Amino acid sequence: MRSSSSSRAAAALACAVALACAGAGRPRPPPAGLDDGAAREVLARFCRAVEASRWGEAEALLSARWRAAYTPARLAADRAGAGPAAGEAAARALAAVAAGAPVVRAGPRASVPVGPDRAAVLVAEGGGWRVDALE
Repeated sequence: MRSSSSSRAAAALACAVALACAGAGRPRPPPAGLDDGAAREVLARFCRAVEASRWGEAEALLSARWRAAYTPARLAADRAGAGPAAGEAAARALAAVAAGAPVVRAGPRASVPVGPDRAAVLVAEGGGWRVDALE
């Protein structure tokens, strides 16, 4: 009986390891809607994904022009090559969202001020916001 119990425990452990290695799967789709809350949510999710090196999730939140040019692997390589500046840009944008910075709209674009002469820029695509720049 003991070997049967050991076999079940080993199988359960192997299953848990396989699930952990598989990751979370496909990233959640970006939130729909073009209101200020959706813009802040997209920006915050993008910044948290960058900070946590979840490149697939970050790539899914980029604007179409950047999704066409970037893969998750290229995002990771660019982040590594940019040094601390890339992390600081994401941290500034996340702090601005947390502080309730305004969403400033101009047609199909919106910006969130993140510092003097700096803004995160979003674009409206497919009924939702996507990140176009962290300046």
